[in-house]
Amino acid sequence: MLNVEEFVCPELRLAMCHVKEAIRIIMHCLVVCRSLGGTQPIDLKAVVSELFDVEYLKINDSQLVQEVERLVEKFSEILENNADKSGRAQLVFNLYTAKNRKQSIWNILVGSDEKIVFEQWRIPVAVQPLNRYLNPADNLREEANLQARWRSQKQTQLCSGASKSVDASSSSSGQASASQQVQQVLHYVIARANAKVEHLPPPDKEQTAYNFDVAFLSGDGKDIGAGSLLRQGLGSSLQTIRQMPPRSHFAQHKQAMPVRFGAGQGTWHESDTAPS
Repeated sequence: MLNVEEFVCPELRLAMCHVKEAIRIIMHCLVVCRSLGGTQPIDLKAVVSELFDVEYLKINDSQLVQEVERLVEKFSEILENNADKSGRAQLVFNLYTAKNRKQSIWNILVGSDEKIVFEQWRIPVAVQPLNRYLNPADNLREEANLQARWRSQKQTQLCSGASKSVDASSSSSGQASASQQVQQVLHYVIARANAKVEHLPPPDKEQTAYNFDVAFLSGDGKDIGAGSLLRQGLGSSLQTIRQMPPRSHFAQHKQAMPVRFGAGQGTWHESDTAPS
């Protein structure tokens, strides 16, 4: 693709039980960082992750949330089915504008609008099985137990108001590692989204946000094919978002973006150094 600003996020090496929550958080972060349009304050909802030491914001729009959940489930299915037997896959998040095609009989097949992608985010994921037991069912039970234990400790921490982070040694080193990796990707997304704005085209006055779609690739970059089933639905759902701020809103507030990592760790600021 020509004239496309491309970003490749740090690879996530996760247990299967952590994939959905990690992708969910990152996708909501991308949507918020690239939201445009409207004159009234955006309707945002603060969410504390059930698995990780991350508090993040998402757009409080039920249709968009459902669409994100559908994509999260689809990506998880791809990794679980291990389409290319490598345990690796990429989620590709494209932002685009639509341009009317010249009238032609071929428009019946390809559609009347041409997608012009101007920004792309790749999120590579590699599944790391626990491999503690010979029986795969035992491994799955162990993952479920660790996940339940982590949630219980996080709930205890929140109720007691403790400032210490959950002790990874008492729950799962894999859980702590996953949390750190998600934080690293969020650092990357926020830093790059703030630093790279010159390429953003002026949004259509009738739209409240840029269109976007999602594709799924194998670990070596081959199209898995599932993404093509979701592109139209996701792009159209984003257009239903209302009361979203203009670009100047984020320009004025971009020094403190809407994520918080761990109890007592504060909010990450743009001036902090992001991983390369």
